[in-house]
Amino acid sequence: RTREQILCAAEELFAEKGFSHTSIRDITEKAECNLAAVNYYFHGKENLYTEVFRLHMSTVRDLRINAVRNFLSDSSDPKTLEALLQIFATTFLEPFLKKGSGQKLMELMMRERYDSHLPPHMFVEEIIQPTKTVMKEALSQIHPELTDTAAELCIHSIVGQLFHIMQAQELFKGMDKTSLPVLDLPKAVEHIVKFSAGGIRQYLKKKTE
Repeated sequence: RTREQILCAAEELFAEKGFSHTSIRDITEKAECNLAAVNYYFHGKENLYTEVFRLHMSTVRDLRINAVRNFLSDSSDPKTLEALLQIFATTFLEPFLKKGSGQKLMELMMRERYDSHLPPHMFVEEIIQPTKTVMKEALSQIHPELTDTAAELCIHSIVGQLFHIMQAQELFKGMDKTSLPVLDLPKAVEHIVKFSAGGIRQYLKKKTE
């Protein structure tokens, strides 16, 4: 229980103030524990910060991978490119949109992007690479003519659009959806799915001409 209290307190403070402006004392006061407990479970602030992210990363990674694997194994669903992209886009954004925890995760990610304190390549090894492997497998089943390199670049293009959508929610928070369609998430996801599917098909068409 003490370990979970420390993680919850640290997550909230790192999201609110960032790594550099959060002290161990802040964390122990919020978690109602002592310094010895933080050192016992996490061996310092840096490792505690990493563990806060690792918890989120495993949840996000498993959600995406399981959704794509379930899609591939479900014989009742048509294996269309649009269906795959819809599932991937929805599960990509879902953790960031949950009330409370989603806001914290978004703030953590934004702070880490501009003031990084995680070990090098942690995102790549623990979330990007495993997710990319499953998505490449799915794309190759639907379009076996896609080369490995082309499939990987397509995935990067799709993820880039989804990251922009995520950032827009924070950047334009409180503004009118009618003047900023990017804030209308179902509409934005639908656009990304159509745009990306069209781009992949056009790429394959040009390749065969």
